[in-house]
Amino acid sequence: FTRLRGSDAPSLLAAVDRYGVVRKDPRNSSSDVSVERSDANTYLLSIHGTQDSDSGQYHCSATPWYLSASTGAWTQAQELNSATVFLTVRFAGVGVFSILLGLLCAHCCCRNTLHTPRSRNKLMDLEMD
Repeated sequence: FTRLRGSDAPSLLAAVDRYGVVRKDPRNSSSDVSVERSDANTYLLSIHGTQDSDSGQYHCSATPWYLSASTGAWTQAQELNSATVFLTVRFAGVGVFSILLGLLCAHCCCRNTLHTPRSRNKLMDLEMD
């Protein structure tokens, strides 16, 4: 699985060898990828904890290898390519607005009206006694 972004060179995200072992390349600090085999010829790439920098075009290239039953030798077939998928990462402003509204309500509505703070002068008098 590779990602194409603008004029940058394609970057390898993950590869699966003929034994099914997944090799992932290092990613940014918060997002991660996983590869899942859903059937004999289908693999799914999942990106977890996406960031703005994860936007771009993604595609999969596969090189099939066939094991000859008569000779026991592996033969490389022609490379197969998936369709390109474009990923756009958008962050909803609704979540931030909800948090700010909750904090504002908590600050304004949940004041303790029974608590009366001591004056600073009384504290100083107590300290001098």
